[in-house]
Amino acid sequence: MISAFFEETMAPAPRLSLRVPGSTSGVRRAIDALDAFVARHGIVLRAPWQVRLALDETLSNIVKHAYRGRTHDIILVTFAVVGGEFQVTIADSGPAYDPLKAPAPDIEAPLEARSPGGLGVYLVRKLMDRVEYSRAGGRNRLVLGRRLSTRRGAGTRKLRQSS
Repeated sequence: MISAFFEETMAPAPRLSLRVPGSTSGVRRAIDALDAFVARHGIVLRAPWQVRLALDETLSNIVKHAYRGRTHDIILVTFAVVGGEFQVTIADSGPAYDPLKAPAPDIEAPLEARSPGGLGVYLVRKLMDRVEYSRAGGRNRLVLGRRLSTRRGAGTRKLRQSS
């Protein structure tokens, strides 16, 4: 079982919502759910590692920085195909934090001269086509999006990621 709660719908497009614990095992469960969702619905991602890495990085940051070891806190994760885009929506109840306002790291500076932190957010922004943050109802909400284009073959509807 992926988590204590998950809900999957097909109309008008595939969507899976799940709740995972704010722990490393919760991160793993969400990544496994992503892989299963993509496989079950025939979603073909040219570089699936990019979406997996963005999800892993985002959830790991929530576990480490927002929840700080409180594994009873829940992270809500939704995977969906919406309007030609594969979307991952992540919501947590940690303190308000807009990662898009974090300063970009100086990736040209020598390692010993760099300030710690910020590289994960930078990486997520580079890997995804769209990253949006909002705060409502005491929850941080981050939407990660990758453009998709439809492609048909062998009688199966496939979704192919654009670069």
